[in-house]
Order: sequence, then C-alpha cells, then structure tokens
Amino acid sequence: MYRNTFYAGPKVAAGAAPKYTHIMKTSFAIIALLILLLPQDGLCLELRQVELGVPQKFKKGTFAEKRELKVLPGISVSVFVSGVEGARFMAENADGVLFLSVPSDGTVLALPDRDRDGAADEVIVYARGLKRPHGLAFTDGELLVAEAGSVAALRDDDGDLKADSKKVITNDVPSGGGHWTRTIAVGPDKAIYVAAGSSCNACIEEDKRRAAVLKFTGQEAELFATGLRNTVGLEFDPITGKLWGVDNGTDMLGEDIPPEEVNLIEQGKDYGWPYCYGNKVPDPQLGSAGRCAGTTAPEVEMQAHSAPLGVAFGYGLKFPNMVENSLLIAFHGSWNRSVPTGYKVVAVPFNEKGSPAGKPFDVITGWHTGKEAWGRPVDVHAGRDGAMYVSDDHAGAVYKVTYEAPKKKAKGKR
Repeated sequence: MYRNTFYAGPKVAAGAAPKYTHIMKTSFAIIALLILLLPQDGLCLELRQVELGVPQKFKKGTFAEKRELKVLPGISVSVFVSGVEGARFMAENADGVLFLSVPSDGTVLALPDRDRDGAADEVIVYARGLKRPHGLAFTDGELLVAEAGSVAALRDDDGDLKADSKKVITNDVPSGGGHWTRTIAVGPDKAIYVAAGSSCNACIEEDKRRAAVLKFTGQEAELFATGLRNTVGLEFDPITGKLWGVDNGTDMLGEDIPPEEVNLIEQGKDYGWPYCYGNKVPDPQLGSAGRCAGTTAPEVEMQAHSAPLGVAFGYGLKFPNMVENSLLIAFHGSWNRSVPTGYKVVAVPFNEKGSPAGKPFDVITGWHTGKEAWGRPVDVHAGRDGAMYVSDDHAGAVYKVTYEAPKKKAKGKR
C-alpha cells in the first residue's frame, strides 16, 4: 500500500538550520507563488495601448479626435454606436439585436447590425415615455424594463424593433431618492429579481425595500436579500444558477475605504449596510461588532470608490479562457477621491465550481487620461456573437470589444 510522502531533505539535529534548507524552502515558496500568479492559458496581463476604432459616421463629438485605450494583448475596441448620451444598461434579443436603456430621456433603443460590420446600422426608438428605464432583461419574447417605481414588459409583435404593447408587471418597486437606478434579472426559477439602492449615503432606511434585492413571483415584492447599499450590477451565473452582484460602498469614510464588493447574493442574507462594510467591519457611526457578526462578508473586495456598475459572465466570449471564465465588471469611476480610480473594465476569474478564484485584473483601461475622463463605462455585455459590448454614458456610446490571438514571430526573426 502506497503512502503520500514528501521528501523534506536529510534529518538534522534539533535546532540546526542549514543554509540549503532555508534556500529550498524559499525556492518552493517562490515557485508556488508564480504558479498562482501566472495565467493558466498563457495570456499576458500587461496592457498595451491601442487606438480606438471609430467608423467614419461616428467621427464627431468625443470621437472627432484620436482616442486611445489600454487593453490586454489581442484585444481591439471600436465604437459600435455613438450619439446616445446617457447610455446605460444593455440586453440582447434572440436575434442578436442589442437593446440599450437611456433613462435621461425615458427611452429604450434597438441597435441592429444587420450587415455584421461591427457597427449599428441605425438607432431605433423601441419605446419612449418610460420613467427612468434602466435595467433590461429578455424573457419569453418580452423585454422586461426596470423603471423608477415599476417593472414593465414590452412586446414587439411585428418584428419592426418597436414595442407594440406594454404591460405593468408590478408597481411594488421603490422610487426616487438617492440611488434611483433599478436593475433587473430573471432567475432560473423564472422569478424576477430587482436591485433597489439606498435613499441616502448612510442611514437606517424606513422603506425595507431600499438597499435590497427584491424577488417577484407576482405583483408583491418579497425581500430576497438586504444590507446592499447600491447593488447596480446583478447577474445569474448561467452555469450554477447562483445570483451575483456588485455593491457600491459608503462615501466619505476615506480614500481607500470601504471596499467595493462582489457578493454572492442568497435568500435571507444580510450584507451589512449601513452597519458594516467589507469583512464585517463596523461603520464608525452606525455599526458595532455585535451587529456585524451575523452579516455576510463579500466574496471579493475591490478598490474603494471605483463605482462598479454593470456585470456579465464572460461565458461564450471568443476570448482567452481567463477572460471567458470570469465575471466582467464595468467601473464607472470615482467622483470623490483625490486620485481618480476606476474608469475601466475588469475581470474576476471564476473556477470550475463557480466561485471567484483570484483578484480582479484589468481588461480595458484608459477612459481617464490622468487629467480628465473622456468616457465612463457603465455596463458590460457578453454578446451572442462572441464579442464583448461596453456602454458609456459620458461619451454617449457603446463599444464593441473583440479578440484575436497575437501572431507569434517566426523562428529566427527578431
């Protein structure tokens, strides 16, 4: 019968510490660290600067001048559509048409690319007159729209990319005050999940539907999870069926606290706000160790004030494994930090068990030049065509992100 053994070198007298033993231990530690840090599919994590591709018809406004971004090797970014100021969240129908919410003018837009040239052929107003439409999700041929105070289902019966009917699913959604955006996701159970942010920076909410994720199986809201100050990005893992979200932490506590969070959102869990942040750290004004003991800590902590908004699992993307098998997050960027942070798209690697398996790494940066921001990422979407799409409410655009493996140099050439 065999045993698992590990050769630790020759026996030495108690208290002895030969130099070679110390060197061996140090070498093993370095090798183990390198194994953990190096990408498993060989993708270099060093970003390179590339010029943003801009079709001629979009070369105006922000894109009238040359724009550059920093990306992982092999990635290209181009403007899919521009001129849509206030562009926010995206969804895609079964035919591969991208839809975009524009809360500032109460519309949802359809962006068909019929000739598949990588740019929207036209901007079609799918629906107008909506009340701050934000989150979008398709289910059973209907487009669900999370508005301020309600969830509505829009249907296009004749295929002209214009909604023919609107049905209110529920009015039991809090509206107004502070964090006004409402994000929506449809679960494997066909229930509707809506994230509603807090009405304030740090306070004890009177309306229990605020700073929470709500579940709808009918018209009445059920509290699914609480203590979530402003969870904007909300997404079910299509493989495990688990619900994930990114939460924006309290402002005015410091340059580097509290951390932004990636949370596994489960029924009945309390994620701490306003009493705690991060790994059960008490808020200096409202919290205590006792109150925080029963809360749920985040799965991943990220740089404070990065403002994580939209999220998407990368499954199906035509990208290297470490990007495809990750949770992609759009960082809108800070507004109250002396050194700006965010303004980029990052990825949190996931393992085969559907859990985070490492720290976030940058996929695309450069919307902030160090002096000013010319763009602010809002949402990220994994397209049916294998491309990644990123919306930008500051530049009024959607970008298409693609990957092509860098060509290897021929042997003997320098």
